[in-house]
Amino acid sequence: MPVPVALILGVFTGVVLTALLVVGMMRKRMVVPERSARNFEETCAAIEKAVPALEGWSFPHDTLDMYAKLEAKGMAPDGVKQIRVYFVCNPGLAKRVLTDSPQMSAIMPCSWSVYELDDGSVRVSKMNIGMMSKMFSGEVKSAMGDVAVADERFITEVLGR
Repeated sequence: MPVPVALILGVFTGVVLTALLVVGMMRKRMVVPERSARNFEETCAAIEKAVPALEGWSFPHDTLDMYAKLEAKGMAPDGVKQIRVYFVCNPGLAKRVLTDSPQMSAIMPCSWSVYELDDGSVRVSKMNIGMMSKMFSGEVKSAMGDVAVADERFITEVLGR
């Protein structure tokens, strides 16, 4: 018995619309900027205090003054005054992930950015690790879930919620 064309088109349309919905949602929620009530330097100081205060967490690299690097090449972004990037890591969690899936090193350590716009507003931006963890399974998902819990604790402290 032949499959009706309408059924095939309906299934195809459903799959395409679902994929577009998922991509759209991920674009809006995968990297989350949150407004800080503090100025740029105070926000940076809050991150520098919050991360090492939680046992096992640290900054494995110096911060990156991304704005200065881009400005030195004549490529500073319009509408932005400052950008500082922090690299945040918990070596124990990193070991769990990398023992299971060494390819995940491409997205490690986690990075957070603090940026100030021309209007003086300051934002903290980071990957939504909780959402990202749902794309994985096993040890990677578990470890990323632990990172998401720590991230929420950090952002709550940094933003003073």
